[in-house]
Amino acid sequence: MKPTAAVLSVGNEVLRGSVVNTNAAFLGRELTGLGFEVISHAVCPDSQEAIRFRLGEILRRADAVFVMGGLGPTPDDVTREGVAAHFNVPLVFSEPQYRRLQKLYKRFGKRIPPLVKREAFYPENAKPLINRFGIALGFSIETSQKLVIALPGVPAELKSMFFDVVLPVLRKKYGKLLGSRKLVARMAGISEPDVMKRLGKDFFDEPFDFGIYPAPGEVTIRILAESAAVFSRVKRKIAARLKDRIYAWDETPLAGVIAQILKKKKKTLAVAESCTGGLLASKITAESGASAFFRGGTVAYHALVKKKLGVPGKLIQDHGEVSAQVAAQLALSVREKMESSYGIGITGIAGPGGGSSRKPVGLVYIGLATPDGKARAWKHLFWGERHQVQARAAMKALEHLWMAIR
Repeated sequence: MKPTAAVLSVGNEVLRGSVVNTNAAFLGRELTGLGFEVISHAVCPDSQEAIRFRLGEILRRADAVFVMGGLGPTPDDVTREGVAAHFNVPLVFSEPQYRRLQKLYKRFGKRIPPLVKREAFYPENAKPLINRFGIALGFSIETSQKLVIALPGVPAELKSMFFDVVLPVLRKKYGKLLGSRKLVARMAGISEPDVMKRLGKDFFDEPFDFGIYPAPGEVTIRILAESAAVFSRVKRKIAARLKDRIYAWDETPLAGVIAQILKKKKKTLAVAESCTGGLLASKITAESGASAFFRGGTVAYHALVKKKLGVPGKLIQDHGEVSAQVAAQLALSVREKMESSYGIGITGIAGPGGGSSRKPVGLVYIGLATPDGKARAWKHLFWGERHQVQARAAMKALEHLWMAIR
């Protein structure tokens, strides 16, 4: 039987919608992949009494509870106190954690503020979970049947700590119960309905947990199967029916796959963006080691900048800034200026204003220049609000590049 897990997010900012709760999505996905049955995502305010009450309520139903946030130094950070109150234990002070904080501040030439001392406390019945990626101390409380793990709410710290110190705790306590096999298939240039059509009704003849998750320009399938034989057959079916659109069999984003290919082939890339405003370059440089293949980019938003980059004024005059000809020339010009193997040019109308009957909002042209010095451009009409058009355009540009280099 699968162990059950629940996620408890602490913070007024989460309740009020001031921040997006990406931590809950991350933990839900990772815990499900490990083989847990995630039964609850809850949120409570920065209140010691609320934390104590919600934790007790959730522990009656879940084997493991992951509490996120409220471990900072300010007066509203009361997760330690709330958890300690539930277990009716005092907080204790960790000298090793405090010395670590002192060294950290000293490295930056600062004295440790008195308020930060709070971050060295944890419930007496807990074991500290050292945070090598930030300041807040995490902790775990283990009983014969239950497990409580408290982590900082900063997403980067939470994710790093999960892999660094939480996974060993989970494997030690639940190792024999965590037997699910997780399959991930990420696809570009195909819609959710088309994925389902290609898979076919017979795909679901066997027992497994299936999830399909569309995002701008891509679709991800996540599957859990208890049987190795079922897992193997399901993967073969996906590969046979969707192979031409699968860019990764794991959580690697499309920009990361492109980075791997370009580095392996020793090719380089440069981009010239108009309507996407640097979003494409941001996706590319989010990948570690991007300097090995990414020469750089420019946001050629105004016609003047397009001309400075190398797009002839007459070309703009004859065809307009939003045209296949300008997108192709942007790709060629940025490739030449930055001496790269490939060049991408994007120009379009992201909206909500600026469209016309001939060139409506959502119209985007994407150009790709290749090592042979040639370029082609694609016309796309994306729907949605401004940020959605920009996101879809950036992903479609990555898709065109992936199709050319894979």
